[in-house]
Amino acid sequence: MKIKAVFQLTALASAIFAASTFAAENVTEEIIAVGQPIAQANNVTDDSMKEQQSAITSVFASVDNLPGISISEGDTFGSDDWSTTVSMRGYSINLNEQQLGMTVDGIPNGGSNYGGGTKANRLLDGENMQGIEVYQGSGAISSASLDALGGVFNFVSNDPMREENVRVALTNGDYNARRYFVRADSGELMANTFGYVSMSDSYNNRWIGDGSNGNTRRQHIEAKVVSEQKNMNIMGRIVFDNAEEDNYNGVSIAQFEQNPEWDRLTWQWTGDPDIDQNYAEAWSTLRKNLMAYGSVEFFASEDLTITVKPYYHWMKGRGDWLPPYLVNTTGKNGGAYVDRYTYVDDSGNPVTDGSCVGSASAGCNPVSSYRHTHYDKERFGLLSDAELIINDANTFEGGIWIENNHRPESRDWHEVIDPRVYHHYDFEPYWVQYKNTFDTFTVMPYVQDTMTLGDLEVTLGVKKYFVDMEYTNEFTGNKVSTDSNSDVLPQAGFIYNLTPELELHGSYADNFAAFRDEMLTGSKESLQEVEPEKSTNIDLGLRYNTGTTQATVAIYQVDFANRITFIDGAAAEEIDYLNEASGAYLNVGGIESYGIETSVRQTLTNTWDVYASYTYNNSEYKKDVDTDGDGTLEVVGGNKVAASVKNLAVLSLNYSNERYHSSLSTKYTGSRYGDFANADQLDAYTVVDFSLGYAKKVDGGLFKRAAIDLVINNLLDESYLGGGIEGSYFIGAGRTASATLALDF
Repeated sequence: MKIKAVFQLTALASAIFAASTFAAENVTEEIIAVGQPIAQANNVTDDSMKEQQSAITSVFASVDNLPGISISEGDTFGSDDWSTTVSMRGYSINLNEQQLGMTVDGIPNGGSNYGGGTKANRLLDGENMQGIEVYQGSGAISSASLDALGGVFNFVSNDPMREENVRVALTNGDYNARRYFVRADSGELMANTFGYVSMSDSYNNRWIGDGSNGNTRRQHIEAKVVSEQKNMNIMGRIVFDNAEEDNYNGVSIAQFEQNPEWDRLTWQWTGDPDIDQNYAEAWSTLRKNLMAYGSVEFFASEDLTITVKPYYHWMKGRGDWLPPYLVNTTGKNGGAYVDRYTYVDDSGNPVTDGSCVGSASAGCNPVSSYRHTHYDKERFGLLSDAELIINDANTFEGGIWIENNHRPESRDWHEVIDPRVYHHYDFEPYWVQYKNTFDTFTVMPYVQDTMTLGDLEVTLGVKKYFVDMEYTNEFTGNKVSTDSNSDVLPQAGFIYNLTPELELHGSYADNFAAFRDEMLTGSKESLQEVEPEKSTNIDLGLRYNTGTTQATVAIYQVDFANRITFIDGAAAEEIDYLNEASGAYLNVGGIESYGIETSVRQTLTNTWDVYASYTYNNSEYKKDVDTDGDGTLEVVGGNKVAASVKNLAVLSLNYSNERYHSSLSTKYTGSRYGDFANADQLDAYTVVDFSLGYAKKVDGGLFKRAAIDLVINNLLDESYLGGGIEGSYFIGAGRTASATLALDF
């Protein structure tokens, strides 16, 4: 392990601690993991879950220990969006499916898919995160998402400190990982008004390979202001994120068994396009995100509260690949594919007679392309809510979500100037394969009534989605428009206080997912063969909280109908750079899931506590589906759902006093099938994480506070396959160490 830099940083921190004294408040407040007292099953991350992750790590990692959730990222730092996989109760976020909702401070993230989406890790730094609220099964009725079939993740930013403070932090770790972070809290700007601004700069290499094995660079800026006035609370937040990521590659089970430390990407330029198409630095994801939103909570009277949340989001991105050939087409802009060639003669003319195969002689000059897919987005919207307390036993809530989403997408091909040297390319594309625009307008009204009958609280509500979608081919002018409206979706729940410490809760919810906009690139007629995805989620559970003991148990039943996925008509033998393989979006039957989720946090002493969670989930396809009409069943009723994990278990021992904190956490992920046919069975694995931190704060001295945190993920260097899609799975990251030194002034 390359942890020399970690120990150097630790030694530096020790010297500073010996010479200085410190005092400051923490930026975050403690959150317990028992969940909120609402009808829906839910859990909330706590401080120990954040402390088990390095400051450079994606905010996703903090949620992995909660019941029912499996998070898989290409490396420990979560530095590659392409390889991120999320699974919960048989629902997934991966390269093919987006079935879970995601919001930041209740603001929708605009989808979580790789192409046109923006996951929450691009919109929030870990130091600025208060916690993560996870609603397994169904979010609050006001949750704003077009993907929330199986639940919602709400990432909550923390508020500014109430005193002036500047925090500077440096992270160093394996795989050349380094991160600089600074946050300045203003103190009171005006009456009851506080703010902060933060900046971070991160870098790390891929953990697989050496030398030019790819890397991730990320710059991130955030600012937030909150103001508490007599009749209203006001909040404003803005974030900018610029990420350039080199990807990890999925492998088959056979490839993993042959070599579990190589994802088949290369890190030495050979000059042979057939080999260099897998050069790690050419598999890239580039994304810029700017998001701004605000909230005005107006107390119109003692009984009426009105909340308005406007938001704006701009994204510009690109995905890169390196096809080992040039393409002949019928025209530069939108022309049809004719053929392709891999060599040119000394005059630059294609050699297509086969004489240059395997040859590097005169007159046989290799060629290749750099293929860019451009993903842009601009959306703006509004969430508005009114809550009226009718009497002590009845509260009425109503609101609306409105959003306009404009998403251009295009793909162009650039000639590599000389592939024998490097993948430097001609900035002027020789072929623009397509140029499309997707426009989606969403309106979601909802109403809900909450009634209190002694120790029983009952909620009844309904919501409905109105989704208008239009696709435009910018070359031909062809348009396809449709609506993807939902039925009226009921939602009901109850909480019954059995004792002051014990509550029984239950909920029923019909959920819905609109068509994904890329489905419109076919024809309106083809969409008539596809039904929107929908689900029914039923939960029943108990929450117990005495302060020293916090426990939850929930049983659930899920009926997921009309599951949509893209099915290739034929298996590709290589990367399909040209999208030549036939295929279609099809309903592949439904899914039935049931299971149990449990968690407990037990305080042992004033400084020690233990956390454990266990999940049993059984997810199966409901019926047989012949996706390509050849008589072969690609989906078999009764088969287990691809990527759904049957058994998950977590055990974490945590220590914390005024200066030290430490955690030893173990997560077991059971075996699961990776594909529809259940031919690929991925082995179970267990990952152990260790963290150790020290902070010192007293009045007076050079600094207010200083802290050093050491994190070792996958302590035992477990070798395993994590998430992915059918037949292609990402290798789990090996043991990774990092350390962070933070100083407050």
